[in-house]
Amino acid sequence: MCKRVLVYRIGQLGDSLVALPALWAIREHFAKAYLTLLTNRYASKGYVSMQDLLPEGLVFDEVISYEASGSGVDPRNLLKILPRLRQARFDTLVYLAPRRRTRWQVWRDLAFFRLGGITRFYAHRGFAPFPPRVPGKPLPFVEHEADHLLSRLALTGIPVPPPEERRIDLCLSAAELAAARGWLAEQLAGDRMARLIGVGPGAKMPSNVWSEDRYVELVRVLVNELGVYPVAFGGPELSPLGNRLVAAWGCGLNAAGRLSLRQAAAALSHCKLFVGNDTGTMHLAAAANTPCVGIYGGRNWPGRWYPYGQAHRVLRRSVPCEGCHLFECIEHEMKCLMLISVNEVVEACRAALTQGGA
Repeated sequence: MCKRVLVYRIGQLGDSLVALPALWAIREHFAKAYLTLLTNRYASKGYVSMQDLLPEGLVFDEVISYEASGSGVDPRNLLKILPRLRQARFDTLVYLAPRRRTRWQVWRDLAFFRLGGITRFYAHRGFAPFPPRVPGKPLPFVEHEADHLLSRLALTGIPVPPPEERRIDLCLSAAELAAARGWLAEQLAGDRMARLIGVGPGAKMPSNVWSEDRYVELVRVLVNELGVYPVAFGGPELSPLGNRLVAAWGCGLNAAGRLSLRQAAAALSHCKLFVGNDTGTMHLAAAANTPCVGIYGGRNWPGRWYPYGQAHRVLRRSVPCEGCHLFECIEHEMKCLMLISVNEVVEACRAALTQGGA
């Protein structure tokens, strides 16, 4: 019987959220074990870590973290935690590394954990490569990252829920829900609570950002046509952008940086719709069971990072350079995103608000 289980999962907000279906499956399978999360944390402002999303006691009994930056990890920071891993005497590792791990990286990571005294591994197999590119044809859809993690669990013997029962569950507390509702009630008058839509205009990667002027035009149309009341969401670094947008819209709220991460999820649950870029806030809205309209560039393979669930719509254009994984697109000036017009997004939002699921 596994008594002390270490779960390895790294990344930012979106990486953390799409791992939740797998994390709950792990918690259920190792119900009597002491479960510890090993993750990275970011010293830079604006970066969200797993421990910000999942406080100790929710899924995990304990969280161990090491410092990382947007450009990677200093190996010395990992070596510093090795004595702690040995001292904890973990008997099992669940290896939830992202899909784009090479064979060498997987071997290296497992060797590190063996040095920490761990000999039993789960989810360390099944790192299938992406389908081959076919010249002149769009990239094919790939398995969602959440389902990929679940597939790796199943491959190594951990039961996973059937597709129709898979969802991102944050287990928001009554206090978190009350705090968000209270904040909204203080800002709103009349029937605006029933007309809220969330807007996510930012992203860490410039190559994922649809332009500010398009968000101005988009929301103005939705306000005039459908009578919605917009709320801008994001981290504290997006507060100036949120202020500019609210001023340009002539109505709305700026929630960027005003609520804790989990309170923001609770506030998103009051929105009839969320429209925004390919970023963690999109996944947070999906976790709050809010229908999403995603504006996606072509930097990633289609399907992998879409909002999880069935009630969402995604707009994405196939271009010859798709799948580039660029942080910033200079040469092609983000052609894949610029091909998505305001009218197309308006139509998708209109359909989501009036017709329901995608």
